[in-house]
Amino acid sequence: MKHLKLISLLTMVTLLAGCAIEPPLYLRRPVTTKVVLTTKVNVNVMWQIDWQARWDFAWNTTVLGPLGYQDPASMRLHIYTLDEMGQPGAHAVHNFMGRSATMDVFVGTHNLLFHNNDSESLLFKADGDLEPMHSYTRTISSGLKGSSPVYTAAQKAMGFTKADEPREEPVALMPDGLFVLFDKGRVITDNPDDYEYEDGRYVLKITGELYPATYIYLFQIKFINNNGRVVGSNGGAAVTGMAQGVNLWTMESHEETVSVPMDVYMDRSQDMMGARVMTFGLPGCNPYDDASVAAAGKIKHYLVLNISYSNGSWKNARFDVTDQVNALPLGGVIELDVDVDDIPPESGTPGSGGGFNALVSEWDERTGSTTISD
Repeated sequence: MKHLKLISLLTMVTLLAGCAIEPPLYLRRPVTTKVVLTTKVNVNVMWQIDWQARWDFAWNTTVLGPLGYQDPASMRLHIYTLDEMGQPGAHAVHNFMGRSATMDVFVGTHNLLFHNNDSESLLFKADGDLEPMHSYTRTISSGLKGSSPVYTAAQKAMGFTKADEPREEPVALMPDGLFVLFDKGRVITDNPDDYEYEDGRYVLKITGELYPATYIYLFQIKFINNNGRVVGSNGGAAVTGMAQGVNLWTMESHEETVSVPMDVYMDRSQDMMGARVMTFGLPGCNPYDDASVAAAGKIKHYLVLNISYSNGSWKNARFDVTDQVNALPLGGVIELDVDVDDIPPESGTPGSGGGFNALVSEWDERTGSTTISD
């Protein structure tokens, strides 16, 4: 696993004791503990290291939202107590509202799973109470049909989103940022030497790192020979062949694939489209493990893009981005140069036979500041 300093997690478990100068540890029974979390997010090292140098699109964070990861607001802790055979024998769950919570912990050996629970799009499920926890998002379309539209955000919410991919593949909601720490074999003992003594209390400090389990891809499409012909997108876009979910114990993504829709924005001053998508990454691998990535089965990835022209016509174009996506298992910037002469409008769409109108006086010009920050 690559040791990226992504999000620092400091877990301080304070064990309550008596009032004596050297209080005994009451660890043969459940003890009340306080867990304090502190996190730091560095978007520059969470994914493609040189993304800022490669990203040219004028992204207005005030209007369009942030490009990178956001610090999780609340956490969930799963405690899997191991039996004498080293197998999970009990499972307890605690939620952290903010940065701290109190809980009961037993002496013994535990597997500790931390993940954020501040998302409405993420779903969590295990096959059994002691089985690995998985995360995924809701499927909103049973499959993709050839030449079917990529719909707008309002239509996506109604479950109509499809994309132009030649094989059947479900379309799933884009996940929010998911951050995970799985701490295996954590031993809680009654030996005072295993603890620090601070302010009249024994303190057990558990240090680990939360890793993103969802990965950001930024698409920037530069239109060549445009002359005002391509003016935007009425239907957004989708990226195909992405993992359906992830095993939170192993960080290995599911082999089942989905297409993930995204909104697309046009900067006419640059003749460029930009889009941001969060996914569960490449299917069937742990993206932090080079050997796992190399061993995963490779499939095709396409950017399916709805293009609107100045005369009211449109086209669903499909671009092969397989090599770029596979080269970025942790996410990053994907760049496309598209010659507008190579993507004529769909036949039968309004204006598809009438040429282009490069001068549209009704364009609504808007300006705004662009801020990209850590």
